[in-house]
Amino acid sequence: MATLPTIAEVRKMSVADLRAEVATIRREAAVVRLGTELSKEKDTSKIRKLRRHMAQLLTVLQEKVGMEEKPGRAGNSATKPLSKKSKASTIPARA
Repeated sequence: MATLPTIAEVRKMSVADLRAEVATIRREAAVVRLGTELSKEKDTSKIRKLRRHMAQLLTVLQEKVGMEEKPGRAGNSATKPLSKKSKASTIPARA
């Protein structure tokens, strides 16, 4: 396992680089998990480290994608929360 980039380095990556890194970490985590289950891999902490790093990557990716403007989202009534009355009317009555 190569050294994982720090969170500061991850925040400097582009969205495409983050997605590629997530895919790589997912593949690597699967290989390590399989190796652990087959008793080929002795260091079980690698799985935890990879999963933590993947969570950090996904968090930064979500932050970057969330900052991008999404056209047509402002003023969309479908994103407004429903009132209690309209929520209650959508739940079917029990017999």
